[in-house]
Amino acid sequence: MDHMIMEAGKEQVDSLTKLGMELWPGNEYSELKNDFLDNIESDNNKLFLYLDRGVPVAFLHVSIRVDYVEGSDSSPTGYLEGIYVQPTHRRKGISTLLFNEGKAWLKRKGCTQVGSDMEIDNQDSYPFHMSLGFKEAGRLITFIRDLD
Repeated sequence: MDHMIMEAGKEQVDSLTKLGMELWPGNEYSELKNDFLDNIESDNNKLFLYLDRGVPVAFLHVSIRVDYVEGSDSSPTGYLEGIYVQPTHRRKGISTLLFNEGKAWLKRKGCTQVGSDMEIDNQDSYPFHMSLGFKEAGRLITFIRDLD
């Protein structure tokens, strides 16, 4: 089989972390790897890898949140924590395949809705979310200040 989706386990954490660093380059590799290991062991998180000829080229991270999710009217609520497809593999339906895998897992876990978010300057994320059937639930600007 040339292409497949698999649940990521401890054995795939290095490949997963490499892809995660491409999505979130501001992270420290070791911290992201530890976060992924924690998520792999959690019952409320699922990570999927998309393999092209045995090589991981994309991943999806979904979680189950029981706290408030913007726009949701149910709990628990699924959450799309992250999705990434390497640039050379984009526009081939991989993200949709991964999302459908995550959606099926969330439904099995009792979720009836899934939330997500994006950075305001991420030009690819908005049309991606809309293509999957998400609707905008609101806009949020966050602030931070050091306490002198």
